[in-house]
Amino acid sequence: MSYNFTINMIPLVIAAVISGALAVYTWINRKAAGATLFSLMMFILFEWGMSYIFELAGTDLQTKIFWEFMKFIGVVATPVAWLFFAFEYTGRKTWVNARNIVMLSIIPVVTLIILITNNTHHLFRTERSLGFESGFTILETVNGPWFWVHSAYTYLLIMVGLVILVRALLHWPPQYRGQMIWILLAVLTPLIANAVTIFNLAPIQIDLTPYAFTVTGIGMAYALFHHRFLDIAPIARDIIIDGMKDGMIVTDANRRIVDINHAALKIIGFSEKKQPIGKQLADVLSPWSDLVAKYRDVPEAEDEISIGEGDAQRWYELHISTLRDENNLLIGRIITTRDITERKHAEKQIIESEARFRQIVENASDLIYRVNTDGVLTYANPSALRAMGFENEEEAIGKHYLDLTTPEMRHKLKRTYQHQFLSKTKVTYHEFPAIAADGREVWFGQNVQLIYEDDQIVGFQALARDVTAIKQAQDALRIARDQALEASRAKTQLLSKVSHELRTPLGGILGYAELMQGNTFGQLNQKQNKAVTEIMDSAEYLGNMVNELLDEAQLRSSTATLIEKNFSPFKLVQAAASGMDIMAQKKGLMFSLQIDPNLPQEIFGDDRRIRQIIINLIGNAIKFTKEGSVRLNVSRADENHWEIQVADTGIGIPKEAQSNIFEPFKQVSSSVTRDNRGVGLGLSITKQLVDLMHGRIVIESEPGSGTKFIIILPITREG
Repeated sequence: MSYNFTINMIPLVIAAVISGALAVYTWINRKAAGATLFSLMMFILFEWGMSYIFELAGTDLQTKIFWEFMKFIGVVATPVAWLFFAFEYTGRKTWVNARNIVMLSIIPVVTLIILITNNTHHLFRTERSLGFESGFTILETVNGPWFWVHSAYTYLLIMVGLVILVRALLHWPPQYRGQMIWILLAVLTPLIANAVTIFNLAPIQIDLTPYAFTVTGIGMAYALFHHRFLDIAPIARDIIIDGMKDGMIVTDANRRIVDINHAALKIIGFSEKKQPIGKQLADVLSPWSDLVAKYRDVPEAEDEISIGEGDAQRWYELHISTLRDENNLLIGRIITTRDITERKHAEKQIIESEARFRQIVENASDLIYRVNTDGVLTYANPSALRAMGFENEEEAIGKHYLDLTTPEMRHKLKRTYQHQFLSKTKVTYHEFPAIAADGREVWFGQNVQLIYEDDQIVGFQALARDVTAIKQAQDALRIARDQALEASRAKTQLLSKVSHELRTPLGGILGYAELMQGNTFGQLNQKQNKAVTEIMDSAEYLGNMVNELLDEAQLRSSTATLIEKNFSPFKLVQAAASGMDIMAQKKGLMFSLQIDPNLPQEIFGDDRRIRQIIINLIGNAIKFTKEGSVRLNVSRADENHWEIQVADTGIGIPKEAQSNIFEPFKQVSSSVTRDNRGVGLGLSITKQLVDLMHGRIVIESEPGSGTKFIIILPITREG
C-alpha cells in the first residue's frame, strides 16, 4: 500500500480530531442521558473521517478499496447510533434494548458483508476505477442496487432521529433550545453534503460528507461547551410537568390559563380532550368562587384549602407565586396544589388520640406527673395535684421535685433519678415520702419512665399511687410481727423454765411411788397398790410431756444440737421397735418390721434423736389405730439417702388438716384423739428434728384408709 498525503487533507484531519476529542471527553464525563451513545457516535465519525483520509491518500486501487470498506464501517454504524442517541436523549430509554439494536443492525451488517464480497456479485459497486479530482487520486465508482437500499435505510434512520428531536424541541423551554439547534445543524450539514455527493448535485467527484464533519465537530463542540449539552440535558415537559403528582396551573397577566398539567386537570374535573387552555381562571374555577375571590389579588400565597364535603372532601396545600420577565414586569402566576388529605386525616387522628389520652390522664385515679432533666415539675394530672395538696396546676408547675419530699429522703431520691438518667434504664420503681402542701406526709409508690425526643432524654414521667395506707399497714404488720416474735420467745422461755421446774418434783413423786410399790414403807394392800400404779403412770406421762416441752422449747429457740456419731441402723431400728410390738398387741394390732439389707452398716448421725423420731411415729400410729396393723419399713431410697416409713390402718388425716399437723399443740379433732391423752407436740418435734438433720418428711393419708409417714434422711459418713 502506498499513500500520498497533501495539505488539502487538513480540514479532514481537523474534523476527525474534533470528533475523536469529543468522543473521549464525553466518555470520561458520561453521566447525563445520552452521553454514552453520543460518545460512541463521535467515535464512529472519527473512524469514518480517518478512514476517508487514508482512502484519499492511497495511490493504488487495492488500497482505496480496503479503506473504502473501513470507511463504510462508520457509514453504516452512524445512523443506528444516531437513532438510539435520539431515543435516550429524549427520555425513551426503554427503546434502547438488545432486541431493537439487533433488529436495526441487520441491514448495516448485511451491507458490510455485501461490500466485502462485492467482486463476486457487484451488488454494491458495479464498477471501481481510479480518477483524479482537485489534486487527489480518487476512487470512481458506479453504484449497484444494494447501495441504494443502504442509502435509503441510512436516510430513514437519520430522519426518524431528527423527527424525534424536533418534536422534543417544540416542548422544551427556550433556554434549552439553543443547544438542540446546534446539534441539528451539526447533523444536517453532513447529511446534505452526502446527498449532494451521491446524487451528483455538484460538479465535483470528491465525497463532501467527511469535509462536512468539520461543521459537525464545531457544532457539537459549541453545544457541548457553550450550552452545556449533556450537562443540563432537558427532559421533555410531558415527563416532568405532566408526571408531577402536584397540580400546576400557569396563567398569564390577564388571568387566562396558558398551561395546566394532568394532576390539575383531575382536581378541577377536566379531561385531556377538554382542556381549559385560554380560558379565564375564574370561569374554570367557578364552583370554588369563594377561593377565587380570596386569592384574586394576592400575588404570593401559601395556604391550606379544602374542596368538597363529607367523604369527598379533599385537602390541598396551595402555593401561588408570580412570573416576571427580565424587566421585573408581571407576566403571569403559577398555582400549585399538593394533595395533603392523608396528612390532614393523620393530623386529625393524632389530635383525637391526644384528646382521648389527655381525657384518660386527666380522669385517671393514678397520679401522673412529669419533670424535666433539671427536676422541675412540668405537668401533673388532677389526681397528683389533689394528692400533693395543690389547688390548681399553676401552684405545682415550676416546683423542684426535691422540694416535695422529706429532707432525709432528698439525697436518696436524687441519686435514684441520676442513676436512671445515666444508665438510661427505661423504667424504675421506688417508694418515697412526700410532703403535701398542707404539711401531711404522703407515701408514693411510682414507676418512672424516661422521656425521649430524637434519642435525647428530656425528662421523666411518673405513674404513681398513694401507698400511705399500705405503708401504714406494713408498719402495723411489722410491729405485730415483732410483738409476736417477742411473745413466742417469752413462751419458749416460759416452757423451758416451767419444764425444768416440774422435772424435780416429778422425779421425787416418781421415786417415792417406786419405793412404795417395792414395799419399802411396809406391805401395801390391793387398793394401795392400784393407787401407787396410777401415781406412777401419771408421773411418767407428766415426765414425757415435760421432756416434749423441753425439746420444743430448745428446737424453737435454736438451742437444740445434734450429738452425731457412727451407729448401726439395724441395731437402732430394732432397739426403737422393741416394746412397740407389746404396745400393739395390747390393742390387738399386728406390728411388723422390715429392714433393707442394702442399708450401710454404719451411718453418721444422732442415733438418739432418730430413735426418738421412730418411737414418736410408731406411738402415734398405735394410739390412733383401733384395728388392723402398724408397719415399720426402713430402706435405702437411693445412693445418698435412706428412709423410714411408718404406716398404719388407722383413722387417717383429712387433706385440710395435713398442712398444719406439724404445728405445736395441733391435733386432728376426732373421737379417737379425744380418747388418747397428748398435747400435740410429737409431730412438731419430729418435723423440727428432721429439718435439723437436713432431711424431709412426707405424709400420705386419706380419712378411713390409714396414714403413712415417710422420713428421708441423708446418708453421711464421719468427716
